[in-house]
Amino acid sequence: MTKQQTPPQDAQTADQVLKSIDGNDRAAIRKQTWRIAVPVIIANSSIPLVGIVDTAVMGHLDSPHYIGAVAMGSFILSLILAIFGFLRMATTGFVAQAAGANDGAMVLTHFWRALYVAVILGLLTILLIPLIIYLASITLSMSDEVREGMSRYLTIVCISAPAITINMVIMGVMFGLQRIGATVIQLITVNSINIIGNIILVYGLGMRIEGVALATAISHYSGLLVTLPMVIIAIKRITPLSFLSLNVIMNLDAMRRYLGLGFDLTIRTSCIILSELIVLNAASAIDDVSLAASQIGFVIFATIAYPLDGFAHAAEALTGSAIGRRNKVMFNHTLRETTNLAIIMSVGMAILLALFGDAFIHVMTSIPEVVERSHQILPILVIMPVVSVIAFQMDGVFVGATMGRDMRNAMLLSVIVFLPLLYVMNIWLGLIGIWLAFMILLGLRGATLWIRLNHIRVILD
Repeated sequence: MTKQQTPPQDAQTADQVLKSIDGNDRAAIRKQTWRIAVPVIIANSSIPLVGIVDTAVMGHLDSPHYIGAVAMGSFILSLILAIFGFLRMATTGFVAQAAGANDGAMVLTHFWRALYVAVILGLLTILLIPLIIYLASITLSMSDEVREGMSRYLTIVCISAPAITINMVIMGVMFGLQRIGATVIQLITVNSINIIGNIILVYGLGMRIEGVALATAISHYSGLLVTLPMVIIAIKRITPLSFLSLNVIMNLDAMRRYLGLGFDLTIRTSCIILSELIVLNAASAIDDVSLAASQIGFVIFATIAYPLDGFAHAAEALTGSAIGRRNKVMFNHTLRETTNLAIIMSVGMAILLALFGDAFIHVMTSIPEVVERSHQILPILVIMPVVSVIAFQMDGVFVGATMGRDMRNAMLLSVIVFLPLLYVMNIWLGLIGIWLAFMILLGLRGATLWIRLNHIRVILD
């Protein structure tokens, strides 16, 4: 165990940097929830814009296989990064708890440990690009045109893996410290460069699938260059910044706990992405038009999910702080305030989709058969925000509590129900049945975590 560093007198403590609030004051928790959630909602709203632009750029070319290739490539990339998604979530939970306990030295230790793991995983991804493409090609159902386009997309976009994994760590630290401005800057930088790059490279230079992939890679490295100095400054405000020895970073007990949480979160997140990939694969088995319509459906779903995640991120940071302080009252206030506000927003999102869903589809594609097929699943997408909101909130609460095992088990149970349900409903209702099964999966995720909330309260007793 290393000796804790004591911040110099002119350095701010973690509690001061976080503008410490009274955890027993429900109104203060509500105010802090808004302070965290609103910037994240605004920034997260730019994330689905990337998918919208990707889909719209491909959707206005001369064949639906362009949409399908980018859809498959994007989901394979998401699956790869799902394995590494614990870098953001675990770092948020551990940093939030350390900050709540006013332990700046431990915040620094968590940063270096996560950064070390992120660099290794990012470089490993680049080395495994040929194997990734081969496995995707032999396991997924797709046309030859879609398979060839997916291969070109992944070859280029996976080069950005180190930037993506390091950006996850940076975002995790910033969420844990409740320094939301830097996360907003990172998201807006990455997404705006991605969108602009798509338009320039595809329409301006005629690069098509390669243009979409290259724009994505450039955007992630740009985000890293912008936000790495910010996380360094943020950490220096709470503790002297120094390099830690490899012995400290690789402390066996600490690394086992970090990677153990990472393993649980990886299984959970991989199951989510695999479920989405199974939906795409089932749609692809129908035809390329159903695959393209399902990609549009997932873009619409992302438009729902990312803004709602603002309250989930607030739940992460505030739950972690409550556990770091050992404050059960603060935890209960956090649960109520973040969840109530998220439910209100989910109803608003459903209303907006009911009003503008048709226009949204036409923005993303001009192919008549894809438009018609997308309309078939639109009613499901309209009610999906209300069905899925509890799942998003529970994810935030359990990430802040660093209780990955509960998240893993809840996800596995939900998938066990989802797979046979999808098989039956696909036979019965086709594409509509596939999407109904996916919506039920989201509801089950929320319900199975909700019943485990008392497990967190017991820890705080």
